[in-house]
Amino acid sequence: MNNKYLLEISNLGKHYSNENNLKIEIIKNLNFKLMQNTKVSIVGPSGSGKTTFLNIIGLLDSEYDGDFFFKNKDISLCSKDETNQIRGLSIGFIHQFFHLIPELTVIENVMLPLLINKNEKKSYEISKKLLLEFGLDERINYKPLKLSGGEQQRVAIARSLVNNPDLILADEMTGNLDEDTANNIFNFFINYIEQNKKTLVYVTHNKTYSILADEIYYFKNKKIHLKNE
Repeated sequence: MNNKYLLEISNLGKHYSNENNLKIEIIKNLNFKLMQNTKVSIVGPSGSGKTTFLNIIGLLDSEYDGDFFFKNKDISLCSKDETNQIRGLSIGFIHQFFHLIPELTVIENVMLPLLINKNEKKSYEISKKLLLEFGLDERINYKPLKLSGGEQQRVAIARSLVNNPDLILADEMTGNLDEDTANNIFNFFINYIEQNKKTLVYVTHNKTYSILADEIYYFKNKKIHLKNE
């Protein structure tokens, strides 16, 4: 495998069976290579397979056909524990619906990914520093429900980055925000990604957001295509 690629996927296939046990194909013979320090956007109509594809490359879905190498490691040869460890240490997720734990404070939510492998004191210091960068230092002891939607999404973004992951995946991350807040959050996020040389794959229906990527892919006929192909 080539070290310049963070992940390589070949002949990927994904299907479901409906209640009549009929095979419904979602992805067919898909090939994809992701270079390090690259921003990639994925566009396409609802139901075309974008989120399914994101779940596969994020190691949330293991039921698929084809070959998948992540950092030169063949994922098919990894145990469930090894796969969970790769996902926990190397991949950050940002969702449309924040998924913050309402009983925990802002800093406790951000600390969660770190607490698996680091002591609590170090986790607190790392999380606090990140929240300062995100302009949330005065909110660290707030519960999520006391925050605005934009603030909640910034907390969710901070949580996805706190482990310093190799890959960040975002699925319609601003889809639950009003337009002005969404624009502010997305521009802040992209600037952070560029300044910190992160690798990003994001799904969006927003054309303005999609063109901020280095490469734009379009889901069509169960495959992924570069937008200019």
